[in-house]
Amino acid sequence: MNVEVKQLPLIADDRGWLAEILKNQCPDSIGQIHFSFSKQGVARGNHYHKHRIEWLFVTSGTGTIYLQDNATAEKKELAVSGSCPTLVKICPNVSHVIVNSGSEPMYLLVVASEKHSAEDPDTYHKQLYPVL
Repeated sequence: MNVEVKQLPLIADDRGWLAEILKNQCPDSIGQIHFSFSKQGVARGNHYHKHRIEWLFVTSGTGTIYLQDNATAEKKELAVSGSCPTLVKICPNVSHVIVNSGSEPMYLLVVASEKHSAEDPDTYHKQLYPVL
C-alpha cells in the first residue's frame, strides 16, 4: 500500500515542544493546506484521489485512519493522536477516512499536493466507514 507513516521526533525545551511536520519530504508544490475540527465520532474522507497526495497530521485529539489500496484491496488501520506526533502520507489511489475515535474534539492539519478544483475535483467517493 502506498502510504508512509512517520513518527516525528519532538524538539523539546522548558517552553514545550515542536515537531517539524514537513521538512525533507516537503513536496515541490503545495496546492492547499486546510485545518479541520471534528466532533467525537465524526468521519472525514471516505474517498480517494487519482493524482493528489495528502499528508495528514492530528494536532490534538485522537483519530483512527482507515485505508484501502484500490488496486490490491489491502486494508490498514492507523491510530493517530496529537500526543504522539505522526505524519501520514497518503498517495493516489488509496481510499481513506479519518474518524475522531476519542472523547475530545480532534483537530487535523492536511497538506495537499494540489488545490481543489471544481472543474477537476479529483475526489472519488469510496465508503470505508459510516458517516455519522
